[in-house]
Amino acid sequence: MARACQDEAITKSLAYFIAKDMMPFRTVERPGFKTLMNTVAPKYKIPRRQQLSEKEIPNMYLKVKADVVSSLAEAQHVAFTTDLWTSNTGHPYMSLTAHFITPAWEMKAACLETAFLPEDHTAENIKQAFNNLIAEWGIDQTAEVCVMTDNATNMKAAFKSLPSNWISCFGHNLNLALGKALKINQLEAAVKACRSVVQGFNHSWKRRRELAKKQAELNLPQHTLIQDVVTRWGSTYDMMSRFVEQHTAVAATLMGDRNTRHLVLKGSYISTLEDACKVLKPLRTFTDSLAAETRITISSLRPVLHLMASILAEEDDDSSLMKSMKCVIRQNLEERYEDPDMAKVMNNACVLDPRFKLTFTEEEANVIPAIKSQLEQQVATSEGSSCSLSHQESSARGESEEENTEVCSSEPSEGLAGILKMISKKTQQRKGQSAETERQTAVLEVSAYTSMPTIPVEKDPLQWWKANEDEFPRLAKLARKVLCVPATSVSSERLFSSSGNIQTVFRSSLTPDKLNMLVFLHKNLP
Repeated sequence: MARACQDEAITKSLAYFIAKDMMPFRTVERPGFKTLMNTVAPKYKIPRRQQLSEKEIPNMYLKVKADVVSSLAEAQHVAFTTDLWTSNTGHPYMSLTAHFITPAWEMKAACLETAFLPEDHTAENIKQAFNNLIAEWGIDQTAEVCVMTDNATNMKAAFKSLPSNWISCFGHNLNLALGKALKINQLEAAVKACRSVVQGFNHSWKRRRELAKKQAELNLPQHTLIQDVVTRWGSTYDMMSRFVEQHTAVAATLMGDRNTRHLVLKGSYISTLEDACKVLKPLRTFTDSLAAETRITISSLRPVLHLMASILAEEDDDSSLMKSMKCVIRQNLEERYEDPDMAKVMNNACVLDPRFKLTFTEEEANVIPAIKSQLEQQVATSEGSSCSLSHQESSARGESEEENTEVCSSEPSEGLAGILKMISKKTQQRKGQSAETERQTAVLEVSAYTSMPTIPVEKDPLQWWKANEDEFPRLAKLARKVLCVPATSVSSERLFSSSGNIQTVFRSSLTPDKLNMLVFLHKNLP
């Protein structure tokens, strides 16, 4: 019995190893792995890969999925990120992640699906696929707070029509804005020339070897040149920054061979790259800082945009290129956050973060009344259901208020009915007064909250709400709803990388269902 239990534990650990570390099922058939297991557990019989693929992994998937479903069931509000991508085998998928705050005020994120989506990626098909996935996971539509996606036209059209809010990813917004700046003619030509030189070095071992010698002679860091990915502005900045750092060594290397002397960049190109790096450097870390999955990020969006506006302000000693770049980036970002629904979520989140409150909200006169209005709607919703029953009973009897006042003078046979009607009337009056009192209390709660000092920025806002939930119960409900929203859709994009590491050329025959299981387990296993 003990031997069987031990073998079962090893098999489960082996399945965990396959799923968590994205290892191929064929790993169990490799001679090196067999040698290791025979040394560690010589009496253990290594399972065939079919057993792992068809039994152990599906069973583990069902267990972890049940845990995720249980966590989602406790969440009052859920925000989502989703994106579309194509696998290494050319299959189209739709990723979906959920973000929510637990009853214990902990921020949680879960990968829900890597769903095969063979239909045309029209707005209607995307919307239908999303709704099907939400229904499959048993998530009530009333719990949906918002959906975070990129700025693709089909994604925006799909989710703008949903009752929940649609918010565009900050990372994509910044990437598009900086992409516009990189298209300025003067800068685009310099970047193109820089990229060509870097490609030449990366494709030639001889040049890289000579570059290392020149770096040593010139006392420069022994850094290799970086090749950028055209669609990612951060990698383009890294390429330019490294090239500027090493341009003297690069020029010396190219000048050493008469066949490459013509590749040396002109001084004007170097100056252009230097100016561009000055503008882009302060912006390099913003996307990464807002991509966390277990910390509140949406409330930091307004402060980050406020800081970026000051960084992108034109200064007297800026070159004409720097001024043009700052203007393009600033205007493009402002346009992308003009949407009133998006601004409402950002402002509410900022105010409900005890680290910021009204510090970065320029529209205090509009934001605070909006929050008070939302609290009053909560009161009306909670009171409406209890009041409606009494109202329906009174209507069903066809009695007016005047009739109720005359009950006391009724004949004895109607005495009991008259008493009951009088009690019903007074109860309704008390409920009306209670609702009004509740609204006044909600308004006072907002005033008390905003009058309190902010907490240090390094503190966790969720822990503050956990400690002060009883003091601000109405605002706490709203905070739990708004603060679960992520600032970027990076969570969905991370699934792309995981999927690419799972479905490699060595695992090209994985079915969509099996790929979904493996990605799900890799992201959700502890």
